[in-house]
Amino acid sequence: MKHVVLFVVILILGTPVFSAEPAPEEDYQILEGRWVRNDQDAKGSPLRVEQEISQKISKLRVFDKNGKLVHAHQAPFRLQRMSDANLFTYFDLEVLDGPNKGRQQKAPQSFVYRIKEGQFIQVEGILNGEKTPPRLLIWWKVKPPVAAQDI
Repeated sequence: MKHVVLFVVILILGTPVFSAEPAPEEDYQILEGRWVRNDQDAKGSPLRVEQEISQKISKLRVFDKNGKLVHAHQAPFRLQRMSDANLFTYFDLEVLDGPNKGRQQKAPQSFVYRIKEGQFIQVEGILNGEKTPPRLLIWWKVKPPVAAQDI
């Protein structure tokens, strides 16, 4: 995983960056749906993270190992295309559940992303001026159940 993050950093920092253009509607359509990934809390306990993306709003929910909702937030977002990367920017984030319920983050936050074979690959901490360390997150698309065919 460290190699992938390093490769993305080299790719982004080692190539000239041109201004980002607004993404076409098809980019939003590809992202629509439910995405999941596994994570862990500060003590190492497993977490399940779900993200529902629709109508240019991201709704994120985090569940503990017992399936209890421990955090939820939502934020509108916009997508942009650069010559060698795609940019996802969310803003006006509002915490809906958990210890920080009611907290708002107005400032926009951006990350580089890529959609490939049912994966939403998110790379944070590599854009100019970011103080957080690089982080790679891989989300898996949840396919809706297939309806049983009548015979």
